[in-house]
Amino acid sequence: MTRPTLEHIAWSKTQPQRFRHVLSDSAVAAPDLAALGLPHQADLPPDGDAAQADLERALGARLGAPGGRVMLTAGASEANACAFAGLLEPGEEALVELPGYEPHRAVPPFFGVVVHGFTRERVHGYARVAQAVEAALRPATRLVMLTDLHNPSGAPLADEDAGALAALAERRDLWLVCDETFRDASDRACGTLAARHPRWVTTSTLTKAYGLGSLRIGWVAGSAEALARCANAQNALSVEPSRASVALALALTPHLDTLRARSRRILAENHAGWRALAGRAAGFDPGPAPRGTTAFCAFPGPAGGDAFAALAAERFDLAVVPGRFFGDPRGVRVALGSEPARFAAAVEVFEQAVAAFAATRATAEAPARDAAAPRTGSRP
Repeated sequence: MTRPTLEHIAWSKTQPQRFRHVLSDSAVAAPDLAALGLPHQADLPPDGDAAQADLERALGARLGAPGGRVMLTAGASEANACAFAGLLEPGEEALVELPGYEPHRAVPPFFGVVVHGFTRERVHGYARVAQAVEAALRPATRLVMLTDLHNPSGAPLADEDAGALAALAERRDLWLVCDETFRDASDRACGTLAARHPRWVTTSTLTKAYGLGSLRIGWVAGSAEALARCANAQNALSVEPSRASVALALALTPHLDTLRARSRRILAENHAGWRALAGRAAGFDPGPAPRGTTAFCAFPGPAGGDAFAALAAERFDLAVVPGRFFGDPRGVRVALGSEPARFAAAVEVFEQAVAAFAATRATAEAPARDAAAPRTGSRP
């Protein structure tokens, strides 16, 4: 078996900072905690285990998680790895969404898990998820992995899909794992699918919706059985998150609503700018109306998104995420969470790149149209 690679993660760690204009960072801009009058430093807790337990209970209460607590991890990346390693046995199969976040496809094979995909159709606004899952299930499928908000499109998971998936999981003995990393960037009340049914296990983080990525604080929410299995997997990974991060996150927990309100203000302004662009620019499909920090655009051609991302980088010093990282090279993911002034400047450049890409395509297609056009007139 070929060892999987995580090209998107490697790209995101090295490439975007090369560019003047960046629409690739899917997190809300990091807050200046000191300027906001919020805790911005913390001493190492004298009892790290107690501090971690306190944070797990505080986040669990905020979400209404089963058992009133979550299991802390070193970011959502570790939370997802714990779910795959803890809930599945080697040789079992996971069903993951397409287009979708690359680590959800690439990480399970490290634990001996076989991965297959189901398609969230763009024509349906990336909805009708339960129907797509049921059609793609295989006899060895034991876990379904999806996102809410959907990464890359930002589309929410419908309540009816969540209920239908839980019923399907009961019938087919499945775990349902939902990465809720972007959920709090939407206008919905805080909560988690893990509270709806014991078949749901969720992962999330303070990184994206709150701009606190440097803390690397994530979590798993689920039944006591699910958390125990994920905790066993974590013992082979980080063992526990950084206690310095735990201490500062615990100090910030009473202020998460303040940080979320800040994020919503940033996103409201940027969403308006994005909608305005979508209403006037030709040459691309902007996708569903944004609900969180990302949008997934589509360009003409089977690899139009990748071609546009290359043109934007080379000619306009602009970083967007190529769709191939999500399994759909027709698209690009655009991030909507940067500071509004920087976002507005980058979107202006994005619009210029769209126009240039459309002109390039028109120039390339003209000879083919001319060659295919019927000839008129008499022969010499």
